[in-house]
Amino acid sequence: MEKHGIFAAALLVALALAGSASAQATAGDALPVPLLPQNSDTVLRGPLILDRGPGEQEVHFPRDEELEYIVSIDLGILGEPEVGRVAMTSVVRPFARPGDTEISFDEERSMEQALVSARARGEYQVYTLDETIQTRFQPVSFPQLKHESIQRGTENRRRELSLGLKDGVPTASYRNDGHCKSCKDEAHFVDPTFFWNDRAHCTGCKAGEHRIWKDPRDREIPAKAVDMVTAVMLARTVVSQGKASAVFTLVDRDRLWEVELSRGKRGRMKVSAGHYDVVEIVLKTRPPATETGREEDFQGLFGLHGNISIWMHPESGVPVLISGRIPAGPIELDVRIELDSARGTPPSFVKVIK
Repeated sequence: MEKHGIFAAALLVALALAGSASAQATAGDALPVPLLPQNSDTVLRGPLILDRGPGEQEVHFPRDEELEYIVSIDLGILGEPEVGRVAMTSVVRPFARPGDTEISFDEERSMEQALVSARARGEYQVYTLDETIQTRFQPVSFPQLKHESIQRGTENRRRELSLGLKDGVPTASYRNDGHCKSCKDEAHFVDPTFFWNDRAHCTGCKAGEHRIWKDPRDREIPAKAVDMVTAVMLARTVVSQGKASAVFTLVDRDRLWEVELSRGKRGRMKVSAGHYDVVEIVLKTRPPATETGREEDFQGLFGLHGNISIWMHPESGVPVLISGRIPAGPIELDVRIELDSARGTPPSFVKVIK
């Protein structure tokens, strides 16, 4: 995992746990995030459901939901500064099949797709971050799930993961970008420190426009494996359906992890958005027997080392609070990601009246 500043680490934790990304980064890099107006029809129709097959936990995608979180870190005697915010959305819209000349809202003529997205923005000291992550679920064989990540600010990087059936084989296709190194673009050359040297190509700079896509890497995966964002929505579905646990395979970049989630203790919690009943979600991860690596190497879903706490509303599965610890050089800091506002949530998501 790349090294980031304290602020970046805190925000990346929130993004990894909470979901995905906005399309308001650099034009052309991220997919658009369409917002459909919430009305009685979208509420009555319920969520879009990803049926993962017999014996597999289904995944529910809300049709028009917006959640906003406050990210803060514990600096001990220096206080708990707010270092950023994470905005999450889940929307469902018609899916245009190949050959369609227009998108039809007639259910007999169109299918549907879901887009779960989040955007984290903020700064701490000299570090700035505009991080976007999103996953699109669409009714095609490949990619059925398309996960994208874009980071802008002090550091820049892009990643893309596609999951589905390719030629009948469950496949993950992963690619990421990197510094362009020795390209011939004169705009990427810098003046020398000493006049007797020639202009030379920049080395390892952090400019986003100096990064290019690497070739994608394909690998076979277990059927029904999911990406990081879909895993969060799967956990929400388990909680909202009152189930005790679920086991599934997670694809993080081009690596596989077996994830077991279960319901823990219940409680009541006060966050910026109000008082809520909550249930703790306990996560256990390990690499499959066919994979290299150690259990403690897992960072994909959490963005940090060690144990974390995820508290969800027990009836709706809406994440209310995420807390844990992040490594910051020789020390570790506590991070808190708490719900600040919500719109379009299930009717069961209600505050506790104090």
